[in-house]
Amino acid sequence: MWGREMRAGLVFVLVSLLAGGAFREWKDAAARNAAQAPGVSADTPTDSVGGGGPLRRGREAGGRAFDRGPSLVPSRIDLDRATARELERLPGIGPGLAARILADRAERGPYGTPEALLRVKGIGPRTLERIRPYLSTPAGAADSGSPIAN
Repeated sequence: MWGREMRAGLVFVLVSLLAGGAFREWKDAAARNAAQAPGVSADTPTDSVGGGGPLRRGREAGGRAFDRGPSLVPSRIDLDRATARELERLPGIGPGLAARILADRAERGPYGTPEALLRVKGIGPRTLERIRPYLSTPAGAADSGSPIAN
């Protein structure tokens, strides 16, 4: 009826389909778990394959060796008070860029707004948009006492 190659090909196709379905189910289960994780809001980018925690890129995704502390929740980092370790937890910010941010802040003074980060070499509009959800506005910016600002 069917030759040996035809049977081998059919087995390969069936195993491939089963493996693809199993992977899809595993990925969907991880995404469901991520949606139920405490401290992760709906607008927080998540890594559904890596266990559902907040998204980590580059060397961080590997885990233990590059653990930079607990994951961030959006609107948590004040640029004018952040340490190098806190800045490194932002997506796309490594030790070198964190050091440049701190050096710029020490040299030129506080940032005041997230847009002021654009003055740091290595931070462009795309990086700023990527980290903006994790930045808070300074406490004094909401109510400066000026009738013009309010």
